[in-house]
Amino acid sequence: MTENEPIFIKMKNIIKNIFKRKRKPRFKTRKEKIIYEIKSWAYVLIAVYFIRSGIVCAYQIPTGSMKNTIKIGDFILGNQIAYGIRTPDWFGIPFTRKGFFIPHLTIPTFNKPNSGDIVIFEYPLDPWTNYVKRCVAGPGDYLEIIDKKVYVNGERFEDPKKSVIDYENILSKDYSEPNIFPHGNGNKDQYHKIYIPKEGDTLDVNETNIQIIAYVAYMDGNKIEYGMGAFYLDGEQIEKYIVEQDYYFMMGDNRDNSADSRYWGFVPQKYILGTPLVRYLSWDKTVSWSKFYNKIRWKQIFRPMR
Repeated sequence: MTENEPIFIKMKNIIKNIFKRKRKPRFKTRKEKIIYEIKSWAYVLIAVYFIRSGIVCAYQIPTGSMKNTIKIGDFILGNQIAYGIRTPDWFGIPFTRKGFFIPHLTIPTFNKPNSGDIVIFEYPLDPWTNYVKRCVAGPGDYLEIIDKKVYVNGERFEDPKKSVIDYENILSKDYSEPNIFPHGNGNKDQYHKIYIPKEGDTLDVNETNIQIIAYVAYMDGNKIEYGMGAFYLDGEQIEKYIVEQDYYFMMGDNRDNSADSRYWGFVPQKYILGTPLVRYLSWDKTVSWSKFYNKIRWKQIFRPMR
């Protein structure tokens, strides 16, 4: 290539060099060849692992908690950079629990889950498991449910378009559901007003529900104990607790059949993974494989998630 060559000739040569097939190196011994092949496949596997863990990931929907927005048997691709690029936090054998958690970093963006977004996140009580729910309220919001109607900061949260909610059967205000979070906060249909913590909040030990403080401190990664009417953080008694990250309240669109934040608590920011992009496959588990064509929900494939 010379300086006098026309620009299109230069570009042609550059492109040709990029796609030029490299010669496979010659090996003096079989051992050198094996080492070369192992390194080549290792680079490929590492690249795939980081792409799958940090950029795009595939998920299968096993339950009906998001019915009919997302159906049982849907396979979706998730955008894992929507709320920040995150390095893998676990390394091990794919599709098993054989491995170990590793320190990870998140490069934040200006985007955070908003009320109404469908979000993919790690289940707070078992980070091995990924959940897909709708974000109803975010850090600093107040949430309340009256007769199954959700209110955020005093305003009605509109029911998602395809949500499944039976307004004909509503639990009584006098009924206290035993598994509700926090304990004594009503039931799934009559959920008492609750505040969603945000980073930097100061929770007063004497005024905040004991279970909420214990839960938030644990999710923040702190060891907290309660005894004799007092809280102890890392062995020292405290009267206030400063929240270290943002939290979110997640609910399923299948309002009457969803294990969500009403039962197990808030989702911490560090467990947020991303948001669904599109269905790449969907099948009806009630249809026999002998009727393969009818088993596939063809109209659902490659539909965006809303």
